This record gives sequence, C-alpha cells and structure tokens, in this order.
Amino acid sequence: MDNKSLHKKLPIGQNEVILKTIRHHWFAYASVYLGAGLMGLVILGITSFIGLDKESFGIDSPTYMLILIFNIFLVFFMVLASFVPVWVRKQEILVLTEEALLQIKKPNVFASKTSQLNLTHIADVTVRQNFMGSIFNFGNITIETPGEQENYSFNIVENAHEVAKAIIEAHENYAAALESGQIQSSLGSRRHSPGTAWRAEPAAPPSVKRADSSVTHTRNTSQNDEVLDTESLQNDK
Repeated sequence: MDNKSLHKKLPIGQNEVILKTIRHHWFAYASVYLGAGLMGLVILGITSFIGLDKESFGIDSPTYMLILIFNIFLVFFMVLASFVPVWVRKQEILVLTEEALLQIKKPNVFASKTSQLNLTHIADVTVRQNFMGSIFNFGNITIETPGEQENYSFNIVENAHEVAKAIIEAHENYAAALESGQIQSSLGSRRHSPGTAWRAEPAAPPSVKRADSSVTHTRNTSQNDEVLDTESLQNDK
C-alpha cells in the first residue's frame, strides 16, 4: 500500500507527510507456516508409524488407506488455512506521520480497527526483544500514553530500535513546531511548506534504559516557563 492509498484510507490531511510505514517482520509470517508445517509432519509421522505395524493396532489395509488419505487432506487443508492468519497480519500496519501515529489492526478476517494518536500524547516508547528477536533483528514496540489512554503495541517489528527512535524524533519535532508557533494547534493550520516534514532544532538524544534484554526510550516533556511582564503605572501630578 503506497502513500496515496494510505492518505485515502486513513484520517490524515492531504498535505500531511507520512514519515514511516511499519509492518511486521517476516518472522511473524514464517512462524505461522512453521507451526502448520510441524503439525502436518506430526500427523503424517504418526500415520506412518501406524502403517509399519497395522496388525498391532488392529487396523486392516483398506482402513489404513482411508486414514492415510484423510490425514493427507487434513495436512493439505492446514497448509491452506495458514495463509489466512498471514494475510491478516500483512494488513496490520503502523503509520507515522509528522503529526500523528496511526495503527491498523485486524482482529479477524472481517473486522478492522484504525486507531489514531496525536504525537503530543506520546509519553514513552519501549522496545522489548526476546532471544529470537535478537537473532533476527525484530522486537515488540509499546507506545505509552499519559493518563488512562490505551497504550499502543505492535509486535514482531523489523529494526524495532530504529522505529522507536523515529517515533521519538517525530514527537520532538512536532512538539518544537507547536512551541515555536509553526503550527497553531495539534491539527491546525501550518506555516511550513506542504509536503515537507517538521524540522526542529537539534536536541539532546532521548535517554535509553537497558534492563533484562529490553530497551526503553523515554521522552520527558518539560512545561514552558511562563513569563509575566508587569508594567508600572505613573500618576499625573
């Protein structure tokens, strides 16, 4: 799905720049095929084992042939059925724009859910990797939000640490654009050239916490200091 299709499908502005489109790592699809393949091998293995000594199991040759044919069709059906969850996962994406983070999730074949999070509502971005993730370079991303808002999660993401850094950078750029007056509201009018992303002044890199094979990128937001100008009043004499 290209950027034009995403602009039509998602609730984003026509001139809003899509910075990154995040999808699942290939391991998310391969694990489904692998699971179906292993189950098929187990079924065929048990069937072959029974065929080595049918008499001990009290099965004659015609009955065994029926069992074998049935199991072959069962394995074939399992392999075909594995394409369904793979297709469902391929429809799930995380879209990072210059103003928001959008997530498309498919709970099943017939349902679809699109969630939108303004970049100002991002508290931290956490990346967790297990043993397989460290080998094949994928991880699970959690975008934490303040208050009682539901957190965003996207599992088995390729180059998860780079994705987390891109989200944090987009958040910092958008916050800086708000503070500098480049934009008047979170989704309001803009003064920069359409088709170009917000660019903030270089800032200190976000802190990175490492513990138990997990990396947490934390972004702390500081409140603007308020300056009160007081004018002195003079009495006419």
